[in-house]
Amino acid sequence: MLRNYIWTVKHMILINILAFIFMLGLVIFIHELGHFIMAKRAGILCHEFALGFGPIVYSKRKGETLYSIRLLPLGGFVSMAGEEVSDELVKVSQRVKLVFDQDDRVDKIVVDPAIPGYDDAQEVLIDYIDLKGVDGGDLTINGYPVNRDAHYVFRNKTLQIAPYDRSFESKTLLERFLTIFAGPFMNFVLALVIFFLVSSIIVGVPRYDSSVIGSVGQGMPAEEHLEAGDKILAVNGTSVSRWDEISALMRDANQDLTVTFEIERDGSVMTVEMVPMLSFFNAGFSADMDADAPVVGSVGENSPADQAGLQAGDELVAIGQTAVNNWSDVINAIEARREGGETTFTVLRDGETETLTIGLFSERFLSGQGVNFIHVQTGIGPEYTRAFFAAFPDALANLTGTFTMIFSTLRALFAEAQVGVGDLAGPVGIFSITSQFVSAGLASFLTWMAILSVNLGIINLLPIPALDGGRIVFLGYEAIVGKPVKKEVENSLHFIMFILLMALILFITYNDILRL
Repeated sequence: MLRNYIWTVKHMILINILAFIFMLGLVIFIHELGHFIMAKRAGILCHEFALGFGPIVYSKRKGETLYSIRLLPLGGFVSMAGEEVSDELVKVSQRVKLVFDQDDRVDKIVVDPAIPGYDDAQEVLIDYIDLKGVDGGDLTINGYPVNRDAHYVFRNKTLQIAPYDRSFESKTLLERFLTIFAGPFMNFVLALVIFFLVSSIIVGVPRYDSSVIGSVGQGMPAEEHLEAGDKILAVNGTSVSRWDEISALMRDANQDLTVTFEIERDGSVMTVEMVPMLSFFNAGFSADMDADAPVVGSVGENSPADQAGLQAGDELVAIGQTAVNNWSDVINAIEARREGGETTFTVLRDGETETLTIGLFSERFLSGQGVNFIHVQTGIGPEYTRAFFAAFPDALANLTGTFTMIFSTLRALFAEAQVGVGDLAGPVGIFSITSQFVSAGLASFLTWMAILSVNLGIINLLPIPALDGGRIVFLGYEAIVGKPVKKEVENSLHFIMFILLMALILFITYNDILRL
């Protein structure tokens, strides 16, 4: 039995690793593909299309581009001509060897005459060179014509030369903008496609125009009272005919510690009453509704309540200066703190009183995440239908909701005291989250992939050097001023910010490991 258990654990770890690599690889590939497609359309020479960073694991050259997979699967890049500070890899007074084609045109420039294999090549001391050919001029070295697709030869690689008209900097502002913006845009397209597949094929689209129950959650309050196929006629005495009406009534049911449903089952009308689950998402704990007193049922991992030391089984005695004797009192005290902020919770634990300080999330932040700060849940869900034409609006709504959630999180980093850089997830944290979604099923995993894709697109559009958004800012400066930022200055800013971002990722990864 132990051997089977170990095999199962190893099997799940392998599945999680493969899922993580697939997800990250696809999201990064689509992003870089956007850059690559628009660069090729603009006529920009792309030296390399790479997935990952570090040493090359596998590469294949096709045409003028080297396609490579690198060791660290944490990013990717498209190396375009003209992005460097200087493209002059050989200069006047430098000795090189020249290899000519059958038309006596230079086809290869061996940058170091000592490189083996070119004994018959002609060695020259460069006294004149023009490998840019600005305004359509010829490319020459010492008066010898140079092919526009000639190559530099280094010890370990070759690199095609880049005439000015094939460089990124030679293109119009619009062409350069589209080349940069295409990466994040493709991430949004990928997310929309994934949401569409989930809505049209895997899960379906919720039927909000019906009040028929499609599913009842296992272990939820409704499990003992309701069944799939029951038609809800009223909630707490209010007639309903659509699922969105049911959802609205449940959102407003905070003060009702019981929920009454009038349902129709097999032609008969009946009334059922149940005690719902009560969750306080602004603090991160749920209620034990079976207890006579306001006893904490569970505490969310890494939630504000968890970080403050609140534990399952704690009995709430007071919130702030307000005594609480039941869940209605707790609800009133929590609702009075919609703006969030630090609040003292007095609890009774093992016969002793303790005071904890919990940093509550604001209602505005939680609404941006798509949740209520006080959540009433019975465990019922609507029917789903696999309707092709209805899937696209549903996918678009999911994409819009993801945008809202991510922007809300970014705003919270600066506006919410309870949210900080330490709450962000790096590669280790993303792997941990991915493992949870893999275990939840294909639909959950794909939804998480779509969210991550949108996240990558939005983060890359932030106006920060080293990101696509920073490059777009430099283009904006050029459009306003009429001349570009000096390439040395721009590339220095990109490099400095890249180092800072790498340091941030290391810090986040360290926090991820501590949380694990």
